[in-house]
Amino acid sequence: MLSITHIAVSLLLITILNLDRNESFVALLFGVFIDLDHLLAVPDYLMKEGIQNIANVDVMLHSDVHWKSMMHSPIAIMIVAPVSMAFRMAIPLLFWSVHIAMDFAQEKYLGICSFPEMGLLAFCIAGLGWMEYGTYRSNERVPSSLGRFAVWEARRIVALVDEIAPRRWKAPYC
Repeated sequence: MLSITHIAVSLLLITILNLDRNESFVALLFGVFIDLDHLLAVPDYLMKEGIQNIANVDVMLHSDVHWKSMMHSPIAIMIVAPVSMAFRMAIPLLFWSVHIAMDFAQEKYLGICSFPEMGLLAFCIAGLGWMEYGTYRSNERVPSSLGRFAVWEARRIVALVDEIAPRRWKAPYC
């Protein structure tokens, strides 16, 4: 499936499970970032197909380049299960399993950018929005509106980015 779909599903699960920052990082690591292994195949793809086909989706899909690492196969459970036990949490196993199940459904039944995948993406985005709106309504004492919700959400995003951003990115007067 598309990375954006993996991100949306993982974020929805993180929100539903009410994971903290560290648990969310582990969830994203096993639910989304295992797709970074696709980048390892790019040099091999360029050698076989040439730079002119770097953005040609048809050539990418039909190339004999092996895009996925061992983390995308069921044998990876021999890595993920001990990691889950070592950290005493089921989060790595849960999010890896969801990722593998989504990829399996896409490869065997749905296809790339299929209508059901776009429906899943829309459902996850709507679910995240609905849950955020519920959080907003429970935290605000004034009557809620979508405009006020948009301002509240924008302030939360700015505060999160400000918290995450390195000090050198910030203006000197901050």
